[in-house]
Amino acid sequence: MNHLEKSSDYFNESGSPESFDIKSLLLKFLKYWPIFLLSMITALGLAHFKNKFTHPQYKVEGKFFIKEDLSTLSLLDLTGKGGNLKNSTGNSLSNEMVILKSKPIAKMVLDRMNLDIEYYKKGNFIFTEAYKDSPILAVVDWEHPQIVNGKIKISWNSDEDFLLEFQEDEYSLVSPNSTKKERVSNTMTQILKIKYGEWIELPITRFKIEKISEESFEEIFIKFKDLNTLLNEYTGDNFQIWPLDVTGSSILGLSLITNHPEKGSDYINTLMEAYLEDELKQKSYLAKSTIDFIDAQISGVSDSLSFIETSLQNFRSSNKTYDIETEGISAFKGISDLEKELGQEKFKRDYYKNLENYLLNEEYNEIIMPSGIGIEDPILNKLIQDLIRFQTEKSRLLATQTEASLYVLDISKKIREITISVREVLKNLNNNINFSIKEQETRLKKLEAEFSKLPVTEQNLLRIQRKFTLNENIYNFLLQRRAESAISLSNSSTGNKIIEYAIPEFLPLGMKSLTNLVLALAAGFLLPLCVIVLINMLNLKISDLEEAEEVLQVPTLSRIGQNRSNSDIVVLNQINSATSEAFRSLRTNIYLLIPREQKITIAVTSSISGEGKSFCALNLASSYSLNGKKTLLIDCDLHKPKPYKEFKLTHNNGLSTYLSSQEKSAANLIQSTPYENLDVLKAGPIPPNPGELILKSQFRDLLDEFKLKYDVIILDTPPVGLVSETLELIRYVDICLYMFRYKFSTFSMLKDLNNLKNKKGIQNLYAIFNDVENKNLNYGGYGYGYYTEDHKNSFFLKKIIRSIRGRAAM
Repeated sequence: MNHLEKSSDYFNESGSPESFDIKSLLLKFLKYWPIFLLSMITALGLAHFKNKFTHPQYKVEGKFFIKEDLSTLSLLDLTGKGGNLKNSTGNSLSNEMVILKSKPIAKMVLDRMNLDIEYYKKGNFIFTEAYKDSPILAVVDWEHPQIVNGKIKISWNSDEDFLLEFQEDEYSLVSPNSTKKERVSNTMTQILKIKYGEWIELPITRFKIEKISEESFEEIFIKFKDLNTLLNEYTGDNFQIWPLDVTGSSILGLSLITNHPEKGSDYINTLMEAYLEDELKQKSYLAKSTIDFIDAQISGVSDSLSFIETSLQNFRSSNKTYDIETEGISAFKGISDLEKELGQEKFKRDYYKNLENYLLNEEYNEIIMPSGIGIEDPILNKLIQDLIRFQTEKSRLLATQTEASLYVLDISKKIREITISVREVLKNLNNNINFSIKEQETRLKKLEAEFSKLPVTEQNLLRIQRKFTLNENIYNFLLQRRAESAISLSNSSTGNKIIEYAIPEFLPLGMKSLTNLVLALAAGFLLPLCVIVLINMLNLKISDLEEAEEVLQVPTLSRIGQNRSNSDIVVLNQINSATSEAFRSLRTNIYLLIPREQKITIAVTSSISGEGKSFCALNLASSYSLNGKKTLLIDCDLHKPKPYKEFKLTHNNGLSTYLSSQEKSAANLIQSTPYENLDVLKAGPIPPNPGELILKSQFRDLLDEFKLKYDVIILDTPPVGLVSETLELIRYVDICLYMFRYKFSTFSMLKDLNNLKNKKGIQNLYAIFNDVENKNLNYGGYGYGYYTEDHKNSFFLKKIIRSIRGRAAM
């Protein structure tokens, strides 16, 4: 085993890529901790100011009971047999939640509360709303184009007038009967002096200000809000309705997140009250419709009854007949009872006919409950009750949904099914009642035959009496039904009720402020993390030396710091600098590969130009010369010769003139430098065929000749990635130093070096990282602060650190 094979174990040579190391990943990001800290502090500061300049949020809640099995027609239990009409399906709780959050209900509430004008007082950081605490009252004419969603300043001037100022640069303008808004610029830059109660008429607004408090005020800001904006605000995400998590419960919770707790609680309470009133209105509608129908019937019967009563009195007076004989009384009673029954049957038949027409024309709102007019058929009453209930529910849903929604489609299907069932029932009822009417008419004809045997005068009297009695019975029947409907209407009540009114809670929601801080902290951490990861992903340059060394499959001999001097020969001109120490460290590491007493040939190359191979070759040669080694530096780059200006050498002759046989002796071409033990062989003039020239056997013979005279020979070769002859030169030397420049070379160049070892079979390769920042340099556990140039550059910083350490030690 040779020296190179033995010493390779001394260095950290990476093989195949290692498994994921979370510790290395954390250390990689840990060096950016000042950026993370600054980003998180900045984000927290912005979140803090956002909280200060954001209106505090308050949450108010109420509870509302929905009686799911409530029949919408229970108030019309005119027969006293409500148990037979029990609603089997009940209201859908989810439907009621949708209705409670619908815009029609919200509009009803907003019309009552007059929330289209908001009053604000200016605080230290934000404007606070003066709900029910404003010394002025604004009245807006919404039939006039109106600016909205912008503040208008009202300032105190006197008890008679005030100062008006439009402060916003732009406002939104809404027109009457339109929801479309357009942005308008504020052209009213002057301050107006207006009297209280006087209408302010401008092309973009019309309103007046009333003073409702005798006390003076400094300034009040008003903001107008159009109906569409308010509806979106009070039916949006800030308003939530949910069923309480109680088994078998149909109680809903209502909550509103608002900037003013008292206004929020007033809205929820008014909403629940408006919902109950709307429900009562829906329930009372059917009772009122029944009363109106009966009133229309009574009006016609009353006129007939009055006419017949007058005719009866006139007949008795003219014929002086007031009593009816016993035989006539018997016939009259039988005919009257039969006519009464026949009249009721015909009344029912007329109702069935009207009901069929309503169903045919889908005029469900005109349908009257059979029980309301004395028809006690339980099946028909139940079907009509369900039909009206579903139609009412459908009408309420259509206020917030379309015909295509699942809820509406389901209810429409049920209405169609019930309608079919009602028609079948009506068909059977009509057959039965027609048969009953024919039978009663037959019996009536028999009684009228017996009646014809009476005297003519008595017959005429009985006929008039029969008409009077018949209309009187119908009249009394209708009066009774009307009285029952009126009593039911006066006693109507809602099944739903308010369980718990919303109470203003003046403790703001701290969770939102805390959430802002947490989100800001997370954003402050993630933003630089993402940026750093993205930069690293897009950055192809070598900026992480540890990662680069993990990719490399050859040992790394040294890291050379940045050259901050004006001289390229740092080792000779600045002996105590950090860069000089880096080259001494490199020389020492080479001694670990090849013993000090053995002569050595070193090639210095790189992938491309600009990575510092000539700088490294020059200073490494200088380092060996200072160590007493007779050193020769050969410029092998015949494509682009190096000037080595600081040595002040000639450029007429060199390696190219020897290889092209223009010069017989290479010893004559070697030039001495002002420094002891250091000679240079220049590349010479650029030949027309540099690649072929350097590969001649003469060059190898020349190296063998020089090895007899020099201890160290260093070849400054062309970049291996640009010319092909360098690969052959590497085979002539003991060690090849492959240069990478920090934040200049790319990771693909590391793979090129790996390929030279694995695919080309070159084993004497070693990596050197050049131009490395001081923070990535470390020799034996000590930083560069020991050396003179670093000590000067960080004098004040070191002084501060020493002062802190001194106080800590004390």
